[in-house]
Amino acid sequence: MKLISQAATTLFGLLAGGMLLIATGLVPYWRALDTVEFTQAFATSLPTVGGTMIVLTILGTGSMVLAAGLALWKKLPGRAWLAAGAAATLIMLVCVPFYFGAANAALSGGTLSGEAITAELATWQQMHWFRTIVGILGLFCAVSAGYASEKTA
Repeated sequence: MKLISQAATTLFGLLAGGMLLIATGLVPYWRALDTVEFTQAFATSLPTVGGTMIVLTILGTGSMVLAAGLALWKKLPGRAWLAAGAAATLIMLVCVPFYFGAANAALSGGTLSGEAITAELATWQQMHWFRTIVGILGLFCAVSAGYASEKTA
């Protein structure tokens, strides 16, 4: 179980780190571009960045849910922390179909006006920061679960 929890924490850390990198690196770069350049850059980077984040989201969420489920089932120390981490990953996951799917398509489609792109990118940034903060809090929970289980071992 320790290995599963550590793997889940590592995968979740990669997900949260990727989110932070996008929030602090890519989004400021995108916002500095004019809208035509932004649309081209976003559309070009979406398959790579989005594809990577989808894989990390699936692996991070699946492993955290598995680790939390096993910890709850076996009544292991740190199970509440793992459950909170799993809840965070699920919140992050739910944001994708409810916001990012349509927003990414709109931003990369080239059909929005310049003002609409600027407004949508501002909303995208806010939603992304929400997911990033939830991810960092979830990672804190996952790491705390490890400490909780070590204290009782």
